Amino acid sequence: MLSGPSVRKRVPMVIGRTTDLATALGMLQNGGSIDVVGSRGSGRTAFLAALRTKLEGNDWRVISVRGVASLRQHPLAAMHLAGIGGPSDPRISSTIQSTTDALTEMTRPDRSVLFLDDWDDLDESSWGVAEAVRRRTGLPIVISRLQGLRARHTPSGLNASTLEPSYVIELAPLRFEELEQALADHLGGPIETGTMSRLYAKSGGIVGLARSVVDAGVREGRLVQAPTGWSATRDLWSPGLRGILEAHLENLGDDARDALEIIALVGVADVETVRKLISWETLELLEERAMVKLIASASRQLVTVVPPLLVEFFRNQPLATRRIRLTELIIERLGATNPVNVLIANTSALSRDVSDDDALFVRLLQERARTRRIVTQTEWLDNPKPSTAVQYIEALLQLRDTGEEIRKVFATTDGRLGGQEGQARFISLRAEWRAIVDRDLDGALAELTRSTTGLGDFARVLDATAVRIETLMRAVPEDFAARLEVTEVLPASVATTLREAQLLILISLGRFSAARRVFEAIDSVNRNNSGSVANQLNGYLLLGEGKYDAAMRWAHRGLDEAHGLLDPDATLAHGTLAALGFTISGDYPGTEHLLDTLFAVGEPSPLLVHTHLALLSIATVVAVRRGQLQLGERYYAEVLALDLVDGPLPVQSRVWPATQLTAFNGQALHAAAELWDEGDRLWKRGARFTAALAGLTSTEISGDQDQLSLVRQRVEELDSGYLAPHLEYLEARAQESAEPLLDATESLMETGRPGLALSAYEQAIEHLRAAGEAGRADEVDERRQELVEEIGADSMDTTRFLAAAITLTDRELEIAQLVSEGLPNKEIAGRLVLSVRTVESHMRRIIRKTGIPNRAALSEYVHRLNAEVPLS
Repeated sequence: MLSGPSVRKRVPMVIGRTTDLATALGMLQNGGSIDVVGSRGSGRTAFLAALRTKLEGNDWRVISVRGVASLRQHPLAAMHLAGIGGPSDPRISSTIQSTTDALTEMTRPDRSVLFLDDWDDLDESSWGVAEAVRRRTGLPIVISRLQGLRARHTPSGLNASTLEPSYVIELAPLRFEELEQALADHLGGPIETGTMSRLYAKSGGIVGLARSVVDAGVREGRLVQAPTGWSATRDLWSPGLRGILEAHLENLGDDARDALEIIALVGVADVETVRKLISWETLELLEERAMVKLIASASRQLVTVVPPLLVEFFRNQPLATRRIRLTELIIERLGATNPVNVLIANTSALSRDVSDDDALFVRLLQERARTRRIVTQTEWLDNPKPSTAVQYIEALLQLRDTGEEIRKVFATTDGRLGGQEGQARFISLRAEWRAIVDRDLDGALAELTRSTTGLGDFARVLDATAVRIETLMRAVPEDFAARLEVTEVLPASVATTLREAQLLILISLGRFSAARRVFEAIDSVNRNNSGSVANQLNGYLLLGEGKYDAAMRWAHRGLDEAHGLLDPDATLAHGTLAALGFTISGDYPGTEHLLDTLFAVGEPSPLLVHTHLALLSIATVVAVRRGQLQLGERYYAEVLALDLVDGPLPVQSRVWPATQLTAFNGQALHAAAELWDEGDRLWKRGARFTAALAGLTSTEISGDQDQLSLVRQRVEELDSGYLAPHLEYLEARAQESAEPLLDATESLMETGRPGLALSAYEQAIEHLRAAGEAGRADEVDERRQELVEEIGADSMDTTRFLAAAITLTDRELEIAQLVSEGLPNKEIAGRLVLSVRTVESHMRRIIRKTGIPNRAALSEYVHRLNAEVPLS
């Protein structure tokens, strides 16, 4: 062994184990033995290393032996590998004696201790030698073994007539702040709060597992270093983690492994429901192994898989036959009253072409939805009270054609049973259904008002629901602040529900600074849970603040996590924001690809119909701007079929796709007027962020200076970093000067609008050439070309969402007409008395505005336009 001043041993970092280390030292100093017990990845080996360092610092002699599973059948293999004794004599008895003597000699000093790491994998002979020496000399032994294996006297479970006493130190999962410190030390830098929350949730506080997730994330680019700390850019599940998680399942028999996967498929369920699926003995075994956890919820005991990452492991296994077998077993044992064969066969046909990955995702969603329906139905039938009814209805909302069953559950559940929280959630869900699905808003509000008696603090949940559905279906209530006030005495879940309603209102009103304070006040669990309302609304908050890149990162992170957790509503919610972001930037191919996935998921819950409206609106805009008029009209027909009051958030409106179609047909001013009128309606109902967006786009198309003045007043009332650059651009355009336009380009790019930035460059170039500043114009043109190359204009329509860009100028229409007649640029230049360079510049704008790739396609476009709207 090397020694000397140049070689320094690094003291292991064992965060959160200070008390356990002190206890272990005290026990050993008093001659006691210790069992260090923990799950895989809990840090047992690291704990032993830290304990060894402390002991050696106090002049102890530490002998370390480690079990090796593959050598368990070889007598004394572990001892011999540790340098204790050796097979000098082929006779087993002689070898055992020599090894025992060697260990006795090595531990002769008074302050000696034997470490047996991975005791579960130790061969019987090595353990026998250690036990013999302990009984003869009183040698203290420190054992590291897996949690949950029942107390036994030998590694393979052989019975013994005597038991040497030892003190058990259990390495429990780390607390949040402890895990954060450990991972920050591992990464060499802080971790962004939301990412840390996800790491903690996935790992369950098991430090070794968390480090594996982090390492895989860094290696695959899912975890990147940002100014605010390490941040997850995508879902943190990785196929590379399969081997780590397979190790967690070692030593489980087939029945126990099946049982664990069944619980993962079912999700969090009542212990009585789980008992119908697996035996008590198996459930007890899984609890002893710390692979399931029972959570008290009012009068119920819920069962969930731990660590939570195991759920993702099971759901991402490409074993269709096994999944079918377990799903059928669930159905058979629960004995659902609905015709199960119909339920299983009722896979909704996909109305659009989807990729293999999308098809697989949809099948998994359908499996999950059907299983949840069976489980929650069973729980509701066994105990038909409000809390079980809510879970059953939420499961039914994920399936098609379940309206009558939902109404039956509402009608036959006694809303007075159970706890106050369950009653409040049931009443709120029933009112939402009445308002949104049955379109009886007044009746729903009246029901919420008269149902508060006897609910205590949970009556405030009804207040939040009333304000939210009134905002969605009518207008922001003027007294929302008083109705949504949060006091310190409220239960945490009630406070979160009220704040989520506040968040929707404040974003709708364009009060983004106040909305940010509310979001930060919501507990971190809900802020970072992809399925929570707060998490989904934060994407719109970031967009309104002008943080386009952050909004897109947030949307994609939530989309990936919801995708991994098989949460269809969260997938659609985050996906809608991501699709909006792509459309804003003009990345229509990216939008189309994402829409394929989102439409494959199917229609969202009937209570999230505004999400469906937004997706159809975006799809209409993109189809029309890509020249796919028939597809756009089909999407718009679906928009009209919803027969829905527009929502308060961006693109939750029928006017956006309607004006896109109007503009495509050459009626730009009519489109602008429609948008302006919609902006007025939205402003009056409190959807002021969306109203300002409509006003800005309308003014951009029309160029009306009176409108610009009013839009300026409205934008200045809101504290939106997203709206201000658009206004700056419009005002710069009105000045007919190059410098203000050039000044606007940077903020336009930062807020995700390269189309407007390019438009600003082009107009600036025209002003400079008109002023005789040809050299400066060429410099700006070079900057414009650099931007075109940077954003990949060849594959990206940079004309922006619903701008007037598809409406060609008179000169552009004239040139397009000549192109359709087959004239080359040189001949067009001669006929119009222009330079060839000017014609080429016009051609670039025409192609960029229309998204048409070549002259032949442009000719077809002009012929179609001539047939629909005269060009003159």
